Amino acid sequence: MKKVLILYPHGLGDCILLTPALREFYKTTGNKCSVAILEKFQSSEIFDRCPYIDKIFYTKDAWHDFENEIVGFRTLYQTWKNNAIDMSYQGFCMPTHNNSENKILVNMSSVGIRRPQECHTDIFTSEQDKALAVEIVRELVGDNKFGFVQTIAGHQIKNLPEGYGRKWLLENKGLENVIEIGKEVGLLEYNINVQFEILRLADAVCLPDSVFYHACHAIDKPVDFVYFARGTQVYERVRPIHEVVENVVFELQALK
Repeated sequence: MKKVLILYPHGLGDCILLTPALREFYKTTGNKCSVAILEKFQSSEIFDRCPYIDKIFYTKDAWHDFENEIVGFRTLYQTWKNNAIDMSYQGFCMPTHNNSENKILVNMSSVGIRRPQECHTDIFTSEQDKALAVEIVRELVGDNKFGFVQTIAGHQIKNLPEGYGRKWLLENKGLENVIEIGKEVGLLEYNINVQFEILRLADAVCLPDSVFYHACHAIDKPVDFVYFARGTQVYERVRPIHEVVENVVFELQALK
């Protein structure tokens, strides 16, 4: 297939899990895919600098913009399938993540990649993003070592308890300085790529199952602590396929 549109109404972390499929499709065919992601992620700029994407479209949320998710996904699929035909795309797919298979492999299969050469995930930040991250870190913690924390994830069940990340980094890494997304840095204050670059600069991280967990893998950053509240089955569906260093926790231990 030469011209393919991928309907991808999934989370930001899932967007990172799509990147191996985008890259492998480009390497295999020499063509870039177009992608339709959620409207609420337009300001994130997560794919704006991706060299494997032709066009980015934005779509409604199957979970929240319809009477129920079944109606939502069916409606989105049919709408964007028609859009693909109208825009002369030769291929159309919507990777579905409702089975036990790893999402990276599901995404690969959806675009026709059966034997991927490389499953490493990617993020796409700019030199401007990096420079801004350095300024933010310097303003917040100076030249001191610091930990990166996220407490509130996309779904409430995935959240870390309030203050847990800060305590864990202090007790286990001796880090008194912390930059927490949603606290020191507002969730929508900077695009996600700037936040990724702040993450890169951190000396340790403490996270829930979230986009920042996947971003660590994309930049080959060790994950010092990640909490998977939904258990091993969910972890197997989203875990990295390339080699990583990570400390995955399924049950929280009490801190001092």
